[in-house]
Amino acid sequence: MENVKKNRVKKFRESIPLSISELARKAELTPQTIAKMEKGLPTRKHSELKVAKALQKTYEEVFSQ
Repeated sequence: MENVKKNRVKKFRESIPLSISELARKAELTPQTIAKMEKGLPTRKHSELKVAKALQKTYEEVFSQ
């Protein structure tokens, strides 16, 4: 089974609301990276930190189990 990382990226993104493209622009990442993150696929910690900042949340709020 794939190593799926639970996170709240999609939940927080939709509550703002932002599209995947808008969040990607704010975080200076590609929409593909955001989509991977939302699926729980492995992404770099640096990218995850950028997303948390763009969502105005702490890393722990978004990515802790």
